[in-house]
Amino acid sequence: MNSTGVINNTKWFSKFSLSFLAIVGAINTALFIISPLLPYKLSKFILPAGLFTLGLAILFSIGFSFYWHKKENNRIFNSIKYISWLSILLRYWIAFLLLDFGFQKIFEVNFNYSYHINDSLSGALTGQELTWKYYGFSYGLAVILAFFQIIGSILLLFKRTLLLGITILLPVMLNIVLINIFYNIGPITLFTSILITLGLINLFLQQKVNIINFFNQHKNRLPSIGNHFLRSIARVLCILIPLLFVIYYNYDVHLSKKYFGKWKVTSMTRNGKLVKENEWQQDPMAWKTIYIEERGKMYYCPNPYMYVDSTALFMKYHHDDKGQNFKVISYEKIPSKPDTIPVQINNFRNKSMQWNMVLYKDTIQMDLKRENF
Repeated sequence: MNSTGVINNTKWFSKFSLSFLAIVGAINTALFIISPLLPYKLSKFILPAGLFTLGLAILFSIGFSFYWHKKENNRIFNSIKYISWLSILLRYWIAFLLLDFGFQKIFEVNFNYSYHINDSLSGALTGQELTWKYYGFSYGLAVILAFFQIIGSILLLFKRTLLLGITILLPVMLNIVLINIFYNIGPITLFTSILITLGLINLFLQQKVNIINFFNQHKNRLPSIGNHFLRSIARVLCILIPLLFVIYYNYDVHLSKKYFGKWKVTSMTRNGKLVKENEWQQDPMAWKTIYIEERGKMYYCPNPYMYVDSTALFMKYHHDDKGQNFKVISYEKIPSKPDTIPVQINNFRNKSMQWNMVLYKDTIQMDLKRENF
């Protein structure tokens, strides 16, 4: 939007999107400020009152955009003035919220240490709890994220640095939106993050003419190397070689993929003697669970309730699809001279199988049942 003519002849959707993002976002920010300050006895009214207020803001932004569009078509409405005011409102509420989130990270209000999450099994955590645990693990990472949010937000407050602020914040917010969606962070948080991201995109598109001119003026001026044909071949190979490598790797991995998972040892016989149910408490070789992972990793775990690294036995394996067997490589005794142990697989039926193997002169037979399949 670089000229009066462009601004005074915008489409209805442009008016609606700017009105919606500026007005609804501002109301959402006001609710964000007010809600924690209300007394506890009013907490049950916060959500319905907030939704009602946001609904009114949405209806108002729709009605205002139609009114604006009609007046503009009749040449009796100053679009420049209203675009300026709404853009300022949009910039300020985005900066306010992101500054708040940034300062929360620095003062350990956001991603702070959670004692119950830290003592919970990762498999039992929700997407939100996993995200909290991951980002809360490193205070340094939280400070870096906060730095980008704070600096970018401050730059939003000034017209001269607006585009730089958008450039800093937009990748950060796109990442946050994706995390909020795929980790089920919560509808209110997701709604707020989407509003912020769309607001930044709207401000970014207002500068599209300047952005296009910037890239046109700053093309790479270094001379080209080689002819056009060779450069084209090099570009194709840069794309094709990684793709073919991953396809080949995936094919090799896929051959053993049917065995991936957590396998419960339902019975184990060692040298013709049945291993007792509770023998794992004294004997770390009385395995109760076997984990078969990608990249040829296998873990033999005596604890039937959880994986304990200090008692588990790690081995590498190679799978022979034709022979229906594993070649298991143990580094347990002499890491520099690993043992190769053949494992014969019998009666494989997706959810169950039998193993026969010889480990350190012990003849072992096991019945395995897949869990969580």
